Amino acid sequence: MSIRKKTMLMLFVDFLICLLIQLFGLFIFSWMFNYSWGKPVYSIVFCLTFFGVQYSRVHTAASRALKRKELKPVTEGLIMAAPLVIVNLVIILVYGLMQMNVIPIRDVVANVVYEFPDDAPRNANKIYLLSYIAMGVRLWFSHLSGFMNEKTPAALLLISPAITLLASYLGYLAGSKKYYLSDLIYKVQEKVKKKFNE
Repeated sequence: MSIRKKTMLMLFVDFLICLLIQLFGLFIFSWMFNYSWGKPVYSIVFCLTFFGVQYSRVHTAASRALKRKELKPVTEGLIMAAPLVIVNLVIILVYGLMQMNVIPIRDVVANVVYEFPDDAPRNANKIYLLSYIAMGVRLWFSHLSGFMNEKTPAALLLISPAITLLASYLGYLAGSKKYYLSDLIYKVQEKVKKKFNE
């Protein structure tokens, strides 16, 4: 399997791994949601995590291509991210069309009757299909959940494909130039140590 195809596939795997980490993080950081700053901070932390994972994957792909002397232009990073970005854009487009009722699903209601013991009354509960679809979309884009509510426009979700494109572009660029963030962190640590030791 070529580096490009493997990276395209692994970006999907990384997206799903990030989704699991974010759901786990939802339980750990649920206390933050009691504060006004909690939800945005949660989303910023997990957007940065998502960015880092995507960046790292494409950086590794560029480093491998450089070793094999198969390095391609920097736009290769964008090509690697294209399948994941397209899937997310399709989800956002369909969800946006549902929100605007172009796809007439906003008014679809299901009557659900819950089973109770024989002597309890059975009442039909109305469930709006769009509410369940919105929950699924919020789950898929859970790294943005701190910025979302029931009336959030689908356009806000475009942040996710933008993060993927930016991380992939910068990751491939850095990998092709042999630039490592760990080197930058090390240099900053050394400068801080020198300042304190003066």
